[in-house]
Amino acid sequence: MKYTLISIFIILLNSAFTIQAIESKPQPNEQFSIKFAAYNVLFGLWAAPESIGEKLKKYNLDIICFNEVPNGDWTKRVGTILNLNHTYVGEISSANHKNKYKSILSRFPLYNKGEIEINANGWKPASLVYANTKVKNATIKMHSTHIPGQQNLNDSAADFIAENIIKTSNDENLIILGDLNNKPKKGALKAFYAAGMKSIWNELKINISMNSTHKHIESGKESGIIDHIFFKSKTHSIKVKSGGIIYDAFNKNEKEIKMSRYKKEWIKYGKPLSDHRPIWAELIFRKIE
Repeated sequence: MKYTLISIFIILLNSAFTIQAIESKPQPNEQFSIKFAAYNVLFGLWAAPESIGEKLKKYNLDIICFNEVPNGDWTKRVGTILNLNHTYVGEISSANHKNKYKSILSRFPLYNKGEIEINANGWKPASLVYANTKVKNATIKMHSTHIPGQQNLNDSAADFIAENIIKTSNDENLIILGDLNNKPKKGALKAFYAAGMKSIWNELKINISMNSTHKHIESGKESGIIDHIFFKSKTHSIKVKSGGIIYDAFNKNEKEIKMSRYKKEWIKYGKPLSDHRPIWAELIFRKIE
């Protein structure tokens, strides 16, 4: 069979279109990643929101959950630096102290936003700020929370969350981030694991005994890992690709801030952005077929 140059060109052109169509067709089990972070910012006492944004820039984060955050536009100002345009700030301040709210900062639009109050044992009130977002047709519900650490499960904030949120959730993907004031698998926090949540610390194989997310202001004593990112899914397998504790979260040496208390400690510890350290993790979501 003989082919003219024109017919050969038409065959090749059709083949190219066919290959392109195959490549562009959505693939089953398509995966995507989201970079999360959690950060207790000590009611904004030791750092301007712009300084925190600059420090977090290199991590290219998608969603940040803040604890002990000032209300108003503080969270939005961090978002301006990071090009994250969607925010939600709660209205319940931890233990009714000044500027101890919870907030969510996101690259993706937020909806079904709200806050749940907790009045369990320990300081109160505590709360969870929550919001939904959608990424690649996957619905993700996240909670930014700050609760007291407790050893006993009975009437603890951790048990309240396990029983009333984790176990009753019908969400496709559930993420809980924040300052939980207990070390992994310790005290009342065991309720999270019993309810089926997974921790980034287990997946990253971080040495629990050798790391810490919080340094006590007055004593300088390390508290260990008390800030967490937990996850659970009904529709996706979730793997932790990377993450950890950001140990270099400091202001510039020349930075000066007016503050009514803890100025001596701030200088002593090298002008940190907070008494907590930011934590982050990149989660890979893969649809379960």
